[in-house]
Amino acid sequence: MDSSLINEILGPLPDLSIQGSGRFLAALHQLTLEGVPARVIGKLERLLMLSPPQSARLLAVSETSRKRLKKTPTKHLDEAASDRVIRIVSAVAEAAEILGDNEKAVSWFKAPSLTLRGQVPLDLMISDSGAQIVRDELNRIRYGHWA
Repeated sequence: MDSSLINEILGPLPDLSIQGSGRFLAALHQLTLEGVPARVIGKLERLLMLSPPQSARLLAVSETSRKRLKKTPTKHLDEAASDRVIRIVSAVAEAAEILGDNEKAVSWFKAPSLTLRGQVPLDLMISDSGAQIVRDELNRIRYGHWA
């Protein structure tokens, strides 16, 4: 996983040097429970070039709430929104590692995929099952299983 992307969006996590381990996942879980700072919304929007409505949909908040949160960057998102942010950032970081850089990963996430029946990977990230579909596709790309 591309830890520089995670650091850029979420801030440094204590156990990034051991990404595959349970401690790294535990750090992400703890961050979910504590809530990520609202300032990550702007960072995520810039990284993924999201419009305000797209951002609100991905975070499962109203556009008014999204706007209010952006005005209070030190406020922490609730667990559900934090989980969604972490899910998206970690998936994009994984794609960046597989595809070679952040720009390719963002392009892949924003383009309809034939192997996903024309769906846009980013649109699937709004649910756990959709995120699993995206991760499965990334693993097929990683290991060369295109069919």
